[in-house]
Amino acid sequence: MVKGALGVGWGVYRARRHEFLDSAKVRRRTLVGTFVALAVGLFLVIGTVYWDIFDGPPVRDGVAIIFFSAAAGCLLMAFLPVADPGAAPSPGKMLGDWRRSERIERQFGKRPPAIVSEDRDEVIAGSQRLLATSVVAVDRSKWVPRGYFLAWVAFVVAGMASLDELTLLLLPLIFSALYSTTVVTSVTAAGRADAAHHRALSLPPAPADSSPGRPKSSPPVSRFALPDE
Repeated sequence: MVKGALGVGWGVYRARRHEFLDSAKVRRRTLVGTFVALAVGLFLVIGTVYWDIFDGPPVRDGVAIIFFSAAAGCLLMAFLPVADPGAAPSPGKMLGDWRRSERIERQFGKRPPAIVSEDRDEVIAGSQRLLATSVVAVDRSKWVPRGYFLAWVAFVVAGMASLDELTLLLLPLIFSALYSTTVVTSVTAAGRADAAHHRALSLPPAPADSSPGRPKSSPPVSRFALPDE
């Protein structure tokens, strides 16, 4: 189930990210990340020439500088907002029934139960909110594990990470793995939201009088007749 939701979620993210992301903000993020990577690369080149930041062979140092620069750009891009405020779904209404709220929430879990007909519209609305949140989270958090992995490659290429320097050898990989779980969780949530959306759409709309609440009572009828009747 998790593997299926993960695969579906990644496909949903790629197919529908344009619905929840601001294209202008995405372009700006790319430009800013590229500029920062170039600036860091230039600084490292100058520092290597004048202050011997890297003291290895030129080719090895050049490759390390490229990876360090790319890592800095990726890590910065994770902090730049890209969500489209106009595409954010409206917040859900208060149901006033915690049992029903819990029942609807279970539709987005690992083993969702059958959808009750009266919950159809709320599941559809909730799936859209969860999908929007998950897509934006994936698009921002995916840069963090990439950045740490690129930094790890740079440390290894530069000769800074070795068995004698376990901190630089292991710490970037650990951070990359930890932040990868955030990406996996968001992708899985997107897949489960899409699955709940399709399950709810397969149900017919609930009748208008089937919503929970007190039934309307008919006016009382007198069982006594007046003497003149």
